[in-house]
Amino acid sequence: MKTITLLTSGTRGDVLPYIALGEGLRDAGYNVRIAAPRGFANLVRASRIPFALFDGNPSDLLIEQGDSTPLTIGSNFFNSIRSTQQFIKQARPLYRQMLHTAAEACRGSDILVYGLPTLWGAHIAEGLHIPSVRALLQPLAPTREFPSALLPFRFSLFGIGNWLSHWAVTQATWLSWRSEINHARHADFGLAPAPLLDPSLQADSAQPLTLNGFSEQIVPRPKDWNEKQLITGYWLSPSTDWTPPKELMQFIHSSANPIAIGFGSPGTQGYLPMLEEVLSRANAQAVLALPTKWHGEIKSKNIFPIEYAPHDWLYRHVKVAAHHGGAGTTSASLHAGIPTVTMPLAIDQFFWGERIYKIGVGANPIPQRKLNAENLSQAITQALTDETMNARAKTLSVALNQENGVQAAVSAMRKFL
Repeated sequence: MKTITLLTSGTRGDVLPYIALGEGLRDAGYNVRIAAPRGFANLVRASRIPFALFDGNPSDLLIEQGDSTPLTIGSNFFNSIRSTQQFIKQARPLYRQMLHTAAEACRGSDILVYGLPTLWGAHIAEGLHIPSVRALLQPLAPTREFPSALLPFRFSLFGIGNWLSHWAVTQATWLSWRSEINHARHADFGLAPAPLLDPSLQADSAQPLTLNGFSEQIVPRPKDWNEKQLITGYWLSPSTDWTPPKELMQFIHSSANPIAIGFGSPGTQGYLPMLEEVLSRANAQAVLALPTKWHGEIKSKNIFPIEYAPHDWLYRHVKVAAHHGGAGTTSASLHAGIPTVTMPLAIDQFFWGERIYKIGVGANPIPQRKLNAENLSQAITQALTDETMNARAKTLSVALNQENGVQAAVSAMRKFL
């Protein structure tokens, strides 16, 4: 039986879908393991999937710093650029260690599956002389239908302009880490340097099979994608067996308009004064995802702070989800059938915020750099009171919950194998 290694990194939201996919492959009879940074050891081991750890996770360096947050565009463009340059400088030595230990973790694999945070996995697969499959949570293949999902602006560049935006983002990402990847190619596998252009920018025939872990109901399949691009639906584990604190249940049951808020960044505490005004204006009560060390700062009875609550549980018990718009969090609010308010900060969050708005199940996204009490309270009020939006969210939830993205992905893998 072939051994399939799922290579992942990034944040919890990047790892959880891979666990769901791994569970599906394991239940289908394959030998499966997950290779991820050591910080995810407990999360992976709870699934009973064998875990191969490696060192280093550049996402740990992405500390929210207001206008100096790496890989984002704040109100001061030059501060944002300097912060991103500093991040890349700090991440370079981490990348070398990460690539080396990840290569060791993947040895013994027959097939390698990798995603956006681990696009360098293609080079490990080449070094091990094994086939690879891309498994993505966002659409990365070039298309003329919309600009790159990794750009912070969402206006169309029309046709060839949209296609070129995908090309440019892919190439910029590749050039940022090309020296570290080429070092790993030589040191770990004795391979020649990779070409100047990212290999994924070659002809369609050179593209790997790509499993896109989202629904066509959210992102209609681009007409110019080739047959190697498969949209499977979302990769979800069975509902979380989680027991909420009694105080949380009491807060939700006693609230007239309970909502959930999560900013997806370490700087959440900076929004606390504004949130009190927001909730007062919107006549809402919020379960707020917040590190425990900041719970003492909460003065409002309209806020219940909790360090962690599974989104698939929490969103089923509130009326609105307000979050940063990450792929996994967006999936959870869509499946729960409630309106969504997105507050994007970086990477693909602007894309998912746009999709939520365009399909009519959420308010117009508000970038975190532009948040204020007025616009956030208006968005929450709209989500609570707009009957059409609420009806669409419920209808979409029913349709999404009838899909089985894991089984679709497993079937595609079976054909590939």
